[in-house]
Amino acid sequence: MNEMLIEFQTTKNSKMKKLKFLYTLIRNYGPVKVETLIEKTHMKPATCARMLDQLIKGKLISGSEFGESTGGRKPILYRINPNEAYVIGIEVTNLYSTILVLNLNLDIRGQIKMKTTNIHSIYETLDVLIPKIEDLLSSHHLGVKDILGIGISIDDLFNQTDQTNESVSVQIKKIQNYIHSKIPIYVTLGSGVNFAALSEHRLHFSALSDRFLFTMCDIEIRISTITGGDVPYTEPHKTNTFGHVTVDINGSRCQCGSYGCLYTFSSLAAIKNKVIQFVKRGKPSILLEMVDSIEEIDYHLILKAIEKGDVLCTEVLEEAAYYYGIALSNIILTYQPDTVVCGGTLVPKGSFFEVTKQTVEQKLKMYPQLKTAIFPANDSYEIVSQGAGGMVLNHLLA
Repeated sequence: MNEMLIEFQTTKNSKMKKLKFLYTLIRNYGPVKVETLIEKTHMKPATCARMLDQLIKGKLISGSEFGESTGGRKPILYRINPNEAYVIGIEVTNLYSTILVLNLNLDIRGQIKMKTTNIHSIYETLDVLIPKIEDLLSSHHLGVKDILGIGISIDDLFNQTDQTNESVSVQIKKIQNYIHSKIPIYVTLGSGVNFAALSEHRLHFSALSDRFLFTMCDIEIRISTITGGDVPYTEPHKTNTFGHVTVDINGSRCQCGSYGCLYTFSSLAAIKNKVIQFVKRGKPSILLEMVDSIEEIDYHLILKAIEKGDVLCTEVLEEAAYYYGIALSNIILTYQPDTVVCGGTLVPKGSFFEVTKQTVEQKLKMYPQLKTAIFPANDSYEIVSQGAGGMVLNHLLA
């Protein structure tokens, strides 16, 4: 393990805090010139130069790249050395789980995907994952000494059938201790939407966005915000509250007990239920050519039908996108982010994102001074796992 990274973890004096802050800026903005770093840190040039020299001697950064000249010598551009240590990021779901080995830029250096269906206990799941972590490290000639920590998304872990009256915080602490007893390094657990938000922001928007909002439209509808680079802590079982904002007071009853929740319009479950209702009423759909009975219609077949241009499924999808856009507009008016990224299974399907964006833009026409840019999430199935690894780095650099 890099000696200075160990000092980052163990030393808390003011000098070390300044070094970590400078390193974080280089990681976020690099390759970056010294003038930019001086501007953002408010350090004196001599102080900044001295600390850059320490980071170079500590092998955490290098200054071998050169920027464009404005008339004199080309300025040195500083960047981190990403392979001085690694982190592990894990996404756990009830279908598949992903384990990644990531460098300090969150580039993927190794991965394992596995089915985790029919596992009915948090600790059963962990007993499957932990040997896979060890195998993955071994296959890349890495050991625990090379790893800064493990980040795990645990939304679906808490949907499994362990019966307990303990608080979520107590359960999380026990899970951390259990993993640490098997692999003795730092462990952090959290919600997949927070991890995905962190990864999207770190990899694509950190230099552009100070008020960042990330949503996921899937089986659940979740939301996360990042302000000034920080992801607020939200207990995993509370990140789906966005799905329970009211979008129609006359709507149907939700599983939460309220009426007209976004979940009843825009979740995968809502889309599936509405499609099946329409098919039962006799509306035409190519789904009937794909199944022997209506009961066989599932999410995957509906998404395939949308890809084939099925009119019924597309209409239901676009209605879901419309209500999603209405709810998202309300959040934008409240939080006023500069950037919104929409992720999840539904966003890349058919015209879901386009309808969502158009709905938001129409709603926000009255506020032309509100300059919020809306993007679809980058098409990466590893985004949650990458963010889980990124949360380890956030802890190191805090």
